Amino acid sequence: MSTNLSVAPTPSAPALTLRPWRDEDAPGLVAAHRDPLLTRWLAHHLADEAQALRWIGEQTEGRAAGARFSFAMVEEGCTVGHITVKRAKAAGSAEVGYWTAGSARGRGIAPRALDVLSRWALGPECPLPVTRLELLHAVGNEGSCRVALKCGYALEAVLPPLPPSHPGKGHLHVREG
Repeated sequence: MSTNLSVAPTPSAPALTLRPWRDEDAPGLVAAHRDPLLTRWLAHHLADEAQALRWIGEQTEGRAAGARFSFAMVEEGCTVGHITVKRAKAAGSAEVGYWTAGSARGRGIAPRALDVLSRWALGPECPLPVTRLELLHAVGNEGSCRVALKCGYALEAVLPPLPPSHPGKGHLHVREG
């Protein structure tokens, strides 16, 4: 399944396309993962092209299995971020996650992409039978908190640390459809 999602342009920003990751995206992934602000919040880091290609393969496998739908955020031909929805443990629930490349931050890309992905994930076209979306981020990640709230994800809980992947407290935001 090769679903592409379209994010409409705004008066101050061009349209976005959310499309499956491709092998040719590997160099851009590695470059994005060199950004210290991004790596501060990520649990997994892609240090080289081989790791990026493995990661892209995992996203492709997840899509084929119907368990994870990961998208490159593309603006005017340039990859500017990542967004995903994946099956959660609880029936009817899925987790969403995203990041934007350093060069694209502060331009409203993440909220626009998250809103479109959320509407798709909660709608009839999504292969996951989802009625609840969960968004988790570290307590100190104020940007992710603002994006979540802007997109209708209510803060449901403050989670305890779960080392090693989540060494600090986290926020659990929820959007239901």
